[in-house]
Amino acid sequence: MRDVKASPPSADGRVAWHRMLQVSRRVLRELDALLDERHRIGVNEFDVLITLDNAERRRLRMTDLAEAVMLSSGGLTRLVGRLESRELVERVPDPDDGRAFYAALTRAGSRRLAQARVTHDAVIHDLLGSMLDEAELGALAETLGRVLAPSASTERPGAGEATG
Repeated sequence: MRDVKASPPSADGRVAWHRMLQVSRRVLRELDALLDERHRIGVNEFDVLITLDNAERRRLRMTDLAEAVMLSSGGLTRLVGRLESRELVERVPDPDDGRAFYAALTRAGSRRLAQARVTHDAVIHDLLGSMLDEAELGALAETLGRVLAPSASTERPGAGEATG
């Protein structure tokens, strides 16, 4: 974890932070509602499916998956249990560690994810892409990338792209 400097943010910093939160909440709220309505998955479930899809061999150890999707170990266990009951994910024992499990994307999970990505992409387009031109989107992506850069060394492949 990084050391946090004691100096307060500038007024512009506070405004930028507040607007990032507002945009994030709006996008996540719309995504959650439409993913549930159209595909019977929530945004956190989508995040797990897409993270597994981006992972090598389409599977991750449960501890690595929890870190990648920013859930507690217990929260991820419950979420994976729900996905497993719908045959979208399966738990596979780690052959090298009898106590550990991988979460692996199933064929049904891959199909559901492919369908849900259409909805995901439409929401992103409607709430971001239709409001900004290509140059603005590029500048936004670059700026947010710089903000994320200090923590990039701690992220796993696929983690930063989970809902994007």
